[in-house]
Amino acid sequence: MIEEISYQPNYPLNIFVDYIWVGKSPDLTMDFVHHAALFTELIFSYGDEYEIIGINTEKIDSRTGLQLLSGLKNQPFLTRTNGTYRCIGLILKPFCYGMLLQKLGTTYLGEIADILYDCLFVTLKPDFDKAEKCLIKLFETVSIDPHLMQFEAYLAEEMVGKGMFKDFSRLLPISQKSFIQKFKKHYFLRPGEYLNLYKMNKAIMQLQHYGTERLTDIGLNAGFYDQSHFIRVFKKYSGYTPKEFSKFGIR
Repeated sequence: MIEEISYQPNYPLNIFVDYIWVGKSPDLTMDFVHHAALFTELIFSYGDEYEIIGINTEKIDSRTGLQLLSGLKNQPFLTRTNGTYRCIGLILKPFCYGMLLQKLGTTYLGEIADILYDCLFVTLKPDFDKAEKCLIKLFETVSIDPHLMQFEAYLAEEMVGKGMFKDFSRLLPISQKSFIQKFKKHYFLRPGEYLNLYKMNKAIMQLQHYGTERLTDIGLNAGFYDQSHFIRVFKKYSGYTPKEFSKFGIR
């Protein structure tokens, strides 16, 4: 049995972190397949075996335990655990992957791992206020790139479809090539791959709600050109067609 707690941080930490989760179990053996992750996750593991297998994944063994950084993935990936399970995770904004990659394994991140363990595991009641104060220091010196924020704002307002990135590029004061280089540095995917991942996640939410009865509408509403484009990209990113994904209840 897994005991889990999640917490949504306040401003200014929520600029970077969507939520913090804490999970523990005296004995957990699990192989769990995930699909189309549209976020970055930083995990501190204080238990026995914990592993994430897939692209955009880095791990460091430190004196405080295991530090794992897992970024956006346009392929299926696997989480594997065995033995005592004791983890703290941060679900972060997508652009945080490149930012945190430089901090993985540093003394400071090790100190944060110690503080989080003390205030979220050792105490009778998790102290998320103390956790927030500790974590905000991780981002104090970080300046968010305005062009990436402009992209995220545009993505939230506009329908993602054919030509969307080209239209956005016209609004930039820098060249499209310079923006793509900057994007890859932070997201570790090209903008086109990220947009397909974004559309995949919209489609998955609709499949979970409607099933496959409105498959053509789901693809179009998510921003795919047509049904064949929808099915092709969906299978490439998840390993399943939309019908298979819905039929087997895959998540």
